[in-house]
Amino acid sequence: MELENFKELWNKDTGKDQPEISLEKQREIHSPIQMLKINMKTEFWLMVITLPLLFTSVPFASADSNIRTISAFVTVLTVAFITYFYSRFLKLYKLLQKNSINTNYDLFNLKTQLLISKEIYISYYISYIPLAFLLSLIKINFHFDIEYNLAIFGISFLITLLLVCFIIKYWIYYMYGRYIDDVISLVDELNGLEIKPKAEKKRTWFERSQKFFMNKMGVKGNILNTVIWFVSVYIFIILFLTLVLLIIIIIGAKLDFIDVEGLQRALNQVN
Repeated sequence: MELENFKELWNKDTGKDQPEISLEKQREIHSPIQMLKINMKTEFWLMVITLPLLFTSVPFASADSNIRTISAFVTVLTVAFITYFYSRFLKLYKLLQKNSINTNYDLFNLKTQLLISKEIYISYYISYIPLAFLLSLIKINFHFDIEYNLAIFGISFLITLLLVCFIIKYWIYYMYGRYIDDVISLVDELNGLEIKPKAEKKRTWFERSQKFFMNKMGVKGNILNTVIWFVSVYIFIILFLTLVLLIIIIIGAKLDFIDVEGLQRALNQVN
């Protein structure tokens, strides 16, 4: 169905009657595009700041040469993923920087690139799942036979899965998804394609605080709001999971399912 829409959009572009898109509609499309660019800048700098934290979990100083080799391999793969993704990220940003959206070809190209970039973005974060699996194995030195190592492996991997699920479900939507949907709806509307009516949704706390900060500080307010929510949610997830684990350990110790001293020894070996 999308392919048919793209063909129809392509066929409408004769390249003769330019500009085909009114200035009013160009400004309407420009608004979500501007927000996409702001959020792309915000994410880039968040990545620069948080990237060193990602590599601190890789045990380069391990006494086991095999672990050091695998750690180096994981690091190279991670850098390769990041390099590929952010090269596409930069390509999309340059496309959004262009002010030319006055023909059907421009609209077709914009819509296609946004849809492709969204899928690449999702794939980028999903690609961290096998790397997290490998890192969890490295954390226990590939020894499942040691007491509680299986539990430590499972919990480490589960934390990563929860973070990836959160990013895909919420981060992508609030940072890019809703603005991409706005652009695509406007493009389809301008070309007479059928548009599904949007369901009315209540403003989330993120959207309310975003509006407040943007009214007070403009673009800087949006960046500040994003950083505050990113850090707050990350801390909340870690604290929540820590609390859940503590409750499980306490209950397990009370019921003699968990040997606290044995668990402590296993954690000391991991660290």
